[in-house]
Amino acid sequence: VLERMTKGESNKQIAYNLSLSEKTVKMHRGLILEKIGTHNVADAIRLAAAHALRNSLLFTRKNMENQQERNMIMQTICEATQSTTMNVREAAYECIVQIAYQYYDKLADYMQTLFTLTFGTIKSDEEKVALQAIEFWSTLCEEEQELLDEEADAKDRGDAVDAPLFPACVRYVAAALEHLVPLLMETMTKQDEDADGDDENWNLAMAGATCLGLVAETVEDLVVPHVMPFVQQHIKSENWRYREASTMTFGSILNGPSPDVIGPFVNQSIPVLLQALADENVMVRDTTAWVIARICELHVRAIPEETFPTLVNGLMSKLLTETPRVSTQACFALHNVAAAFATDTAAQTTGTNALSTYMPQLLQALLQVADREDADEANLRVSAFEAVNMLIQVGAPDVRPLFLQLLPAINDRLSKSLTIPVLTNDDREQKEGLQGLLCGVIQVLALSMTKEELVPHADAIMTNLLHVLQSKNATCHEEVFSATSSIADQLEDAFEKYMSALQPFLIMGLSNFEAYHVCIIAVGLVGDLARSMEAKIQPYCDEIMSALLQSLQNQSLHRSVKPPVLSAFGDIALAIGPLFEPYLQVSLMMLFQASQTRAPEDDDELIEYVNSLREGILEAYTGIVQGLKEGNRAELLLPYVDAIFGFLDVLSTDETRDIDVLGKAVGVIGDVASTLGVGVKAQMSQPYIGSLLKDGHESGDETIMETARWANGVVQQIAAQ
Repeated sequence: VLERMTKGESNKQIAYNLSLSEKTVKMHRGLILEKIGTHNVADAIRLAAAHALRNSLLFTRKNMENQQERNMIMQTICEATQSTTMNVREAAYECIVQIAYQYYDKLADYMQTLFTLTFGTIKSDEEKVALQAIEFWSTLCEEEQELLDEEADAKDRGDAVDAPLFPACVRYVAAALEHLVPLLMETMTKQDEDADGDDENWNLAMAGATCLGLVAETVEDLVVPHVMPFVQQHIKSENWRYREASTMTFGSILNGPSPDVIGPFVNQSIPVLLQALADENVMVRDTTAWVIARICELHVRAIPEETFPTLVNGLMSKLLTETPRVSTQACFALHNVAAAFATDTAAQTTGTNALSTYMPQLLQALLQVADREDADEANLRVSAFEAVNMLIQVGAPDVRPLFLQLLPAINDRLSKSLTIPVLTNDDREQKEGLQGLLCGVIQVLALSMTKEELVPHADAIMTNLLHVLQSKNATCHEEVFSATSSIADQLEDAFEKYMSALQPFLIMGLSNFEAYHVCIIAVGLVGDLARSMEAKIQPYCDEIMSALLQSLQNQSLHRSVKPPVLSAFGDIALAIGPLFEPYLQVSLMMLFQASQTRAPEDDDELIEYVNSLREGILEAYTGIVQGLKEGNRAELLLPYVDAIFGFLDVLSTDETRDIDVLGKAVGVIGDVASTLGVGVKAQMSQPYIGSLLKDGHESGDETIMETARWANGVVQQIAAQ
């Protein structure tokens, strides 16, 4: 009926052509117009046309290249933004957004008109239409950021930007700052008190804040003078909407300006923000906690040292008494405060850092947060455990005794979680989610300990981890395998006592092709076990190698699993040395087949994958060569050296090769040369070997350059014989 309406057919004609009664056609016509929001057939046609144009813009490059046709398209769309029907106006702006995305280089002739139209719409039109007008400016920001980044990259490389591929950035956003920023800040005062931050409740205030953040990232320092007067004027306003909007405004621009420009304002803001954590309005408290978290993430060095105690205590006070959203932001802020100590090397000398004083109270409060009845709301429990993990990772030596007490407490929580009753799917998800988070804490705690500290707790921990593996939850399995890797790393060959119980679950993980993330973690665990247990892993290798080989042969295996599987061959070979012989032929055949994979020069995603695949291959060669050398069975390699050198030949001339592949290729040259000596003298004299070594010397990477110097010395020794 709609199709024939757009052709101008009357009800009687439509009824005749579709073999319907005229009454039925009238009913459908009425429903269509009601749905569209108009009683005008012309608007129905405009709406259908706007939707059709939006869906076809990807294929209209030829039309947009023609000035006359482009003018006609833009005029039609701009006229549609003035329709009396809201849905038509919304559809018209959706077209404009799509044009900004696909045809940025064609906007110059229309920007003044679009400026006027979008600003008027944001100010006074219905929300659904105004949201699309804001989206237009957000899209412009994203396009200009991409163009500016490309220009900067080209400048760094000393290249000229390819104009046909990358049109020049006209800086429309910077030109509009004086009018755009005040308009966006005004929309941010139109908060929806019932909104919870989900896309379903997307509103003008959220769209305005998002767009302002993109503006700041695009124009950087230029945004500050347009924003700070509004912030300073309203951050203590009697009207909560302006207090929240000014706070959100400040937080939204933090990722744009340089530290030198925004730093002084951050420094001045901390006392005001800490005071606002006690604001009577929950939205103000929520936004304030978010802004503090952003400051701790992006500008922690600008926080005055004397306010650090007040900051930590202020955030800690919001963990147990606030709404889940505010408490989640407080957890995020504490996580970021802790992360700032990740590069603090002084703690290893002094034995302490500024967090040590607060560590007992922080860990206790965060674990209490995880026990809140509403901890499943607003991602609160996850945020609390992430903060716990970061605090453990950056803990100074003087809090290690606290971690030794924490480990059995966390394991006890994991043990108790095993008996949590499950009546519904929600119950199961909450239980398994909690178990995954507890396994994550065990992982970071294990890494913070010595073997002697961990051994007394290992039996109890592994018992619980193996119980968790009996569930069918993929996320739980990932976390258990990661925790097991950490324990194996610390226990080394003493981990062997758990292998018989772990093996069935490990093989199951290696065969979990559908949940490929689990498969990747399981493969990583194989490598960790091989490095930790060394020769003691040999009794378990038949099953492990069989599972790894089957995974490579499975057509449904996600390609991201293949590189770590190939690398695992090297880990196992290095661990068991000459005992790898039964797996040597099939492993090297798989490596040869993988080495034939190529990527088109214009497919960046595939190039990245092939480079990761090649890293896996080279890591495998390294492990196999070194393992056989240490086991005095290097002669087993001789039938396969041509395949290895053929691969190196390919890499020497491949322009898509990345620096990591180069470094590992240089390492393989040195390993093969030092292992087989004069047996590969002819191959080592080939030009491609010299080319790879030369590239390694000139890479600028100190590690690769050092490897290249060593490999070159070995090659020269062979040549001299």
